[in-house]
Amino acid sequence: MNRVAQIIWTELFPLSPVFTTAEVAERAGVALSNASRDLAELEKRRMLVRVRRGLWTIPGHPDLSPYAVVPHLFAGEQGGYVSLLSALNLQGMMEQIPRVVQIVTTVQRPKLQTRVGTYEFYRIAPELFGGHGPYRRSGNFEIATPEKALFDTLYFSARKGRRFAALPEIEVPAGFSGSEVERWIERIGHAPVRTAVAQRWADLASRVSLDT
Repeated sequence: MNRVAQIIWTELFPLSPVFTTAEVAERAGVALSNASRDLAELEKRRMLVRVRRGLWTIPGHPDLSPYAVVPHLFAGEQGGYVSLLSALNLQGMMEQIPRVVQIVTTVQRPKLQTRVGTYEFYRIAPELFGGHGPYRRSGNFEIATPEKALFDTLYFSARKGRRFAALPEIEVPAGFSGSEVERWIERIGHAPVRTAVAQRWADLASRVSLDT
């Protein structure tokens, strides 16, 4: 077993199913080009999967999922958090499982298709970015709170394209705060959008039991 492979199985595997070429090179004490070459060889032997340039994962790792890749998609850039239908599903608010991982950011990014999962990015105004924290079952990615996930979904449903205009059945968890949703609505600077989101929220709130 060469030095790169040894580092992967003994040091990186216990920590995360996803890692970068730079991490391997630093831990192995080899040049970046040498690490890239050895990683490509391990990929040929189907011991690794290339997510995108410079980012790798270990097939069969117990913690591997499309969500494990999320923190690594923003290296050196403004981050993002899982939200919209992806977060509504993970937060137990809807049964439908989205085919893609939906991420809210403040920077426009193109859709990303990888061998691990497909990622869609939704740009939001900086004043509406927030309301997230580590996923309760695994702290390796940020996820919107139930309230923020619902707000984000209502917000983008009122924007051009109305992507989420038809929502699946929503179940709110215990302790859900309708007031928190309304506080986010009040932050919307564009009055027509704020009014449209408020109306969608009122329509939804009338159909579910909420603790405001």
